Amino acid sequence: MPKISVQKSIATDPQEAFQKLKTFLASDPDLKRMDSSYQCQFQDDKMTGTAKGNKFNAQLSVKPEGANAHVEILVEIPLMMTPFKGIVESTLQNKLSKILG
Repeated sequence: MPKISVQKSIATDPQEAFQKLKTFLASDPDLKRMDSSYQCQFQDDKMTGTAKGNKFNAQLSVKPEGANAHVEILVEIPLMMTPFKGIVESTLQNKLSKILG
């Protein structure tokens, strides 16, 4: 499966960033439209999570960088979605910027 990695460092408390991303992954209507079967699991103490479905798998991690946060989302998409890899990556970056400021 092709992989897409989106990273962002932000001047936000890591725990706050994780909570925002957790809410986004669990309830984003665009993700639900793409794959209504996906399920999310989170480890609050490690600030990590996964979203697994029939059409994609994603891993989330938020790591402290001093008082700031470093966010990384790694998405695996099916081979047939490879032509849309750039669109998926751009959409994720835009959503991250919108959610985290």
